[in-house]
Amino acid sequence: MSVFLSLFVNLLPLYALIGLGYFAGRVLKVDRQSLGSLAIYLFMPVVVFGFVADLEFHPAYIALPIFIFIASTIIGLAFLAIGNRVYKDNQANLLAMCTSMGNTGYFGLPLVLLFFDKDLVAIYVFMMLGGLVYEATVGYYIAARGAFNVRQSVIKLLKFPTLYAMMAGFSINYMEIELPDLFWTYWTHFKGAYVIIGMMIVGAALANIDRLVFGPRFIALVFSGKFIAWPALAFAFIALDQYLFKWLTTDLHHLVMMMSIVPPAANIATFATQMNLEPEKAATTILIGTLFALIYIPAMIWLIGI
Repeated sequence: MSVFLSLFVNLLPLYALIGLGYFAGRVLKVDRQSLGSLAIYLFMPVVVFGFVADLEFHPAYIALPIFIFIASTIIGLAFLAIGNRVYKDNQANLLAMCTSMGNTGYFGLPLVLLFFDKDLVAIYVFMMLGGLVYEATVGYYIAARGAFNVRQSVIKLLKFPTLYAMMAGFSINYMEIELPDLFWTYWTHFKGAYVIIGMMIVGAALANIDRLVFGPRFIALVFSGKFIAWPALAFAFIALDQYLFKWLTTDLHHLVMMMSIVPPAANIATFATQMNLEPEKAATTILIGTLFALIYIPAMIWLIGI
């Protein structure tokens, strides 16, 4: 119990930042889109570049983003099929999004920074590439029910600046170029800014909710996918590696589990609004999932032994 309480207390500052984001969005009328643009186009590329440039890369790491993409696709398509049986309307598409797309960036990256060393954080950032590719391809198809063609999906992926930051970081890494101390000084500031703004984005997104729409059956299905099926797939992948492939270390297994237990992505609320997929229900589900994660994540970390 003392370990659980310690983990719980460590998470509270992150939730305080979510509260600040909610206050900024509701009272100060700070635009979530502006915060998102700062995080996506300025802070995250710099943070990712620094982590990848300093990463000691091993070929086995390639398995990590591939697993994340495959697992996201399995969960998304499976719960799309379940949703079509239960709802017979576009709630099925929203269900697939909420179960397959986790808040690995705004929420997960600050968590990893809290619990893991710098080298492991760099690997986590590389692993996030699998989720980014999923969102730009299969995720968009599910969200828009096929409204995006292949060309549009590829264009959306190519416009994502973090992809280029990662490529630049790998180039610096491969050429073994030493970045100056001045870069690392400001990189530390960028990393802290990303954590603060990233968590505030979650709160600012929730501040735009005009009304809460509770769907007990919908939330139960989302929780079964995001908090049960996703970790189950991660456990299966880890077991397969432990007993067959033996590619990854225990620390990397812990990273996989950490990515699998984050709540639904805050960006789902934006997608739902753009595509008229019951945005109030989407935002309410994200809120409940994020609050539930305050108990769920410490419990899982305690059980896993991170």
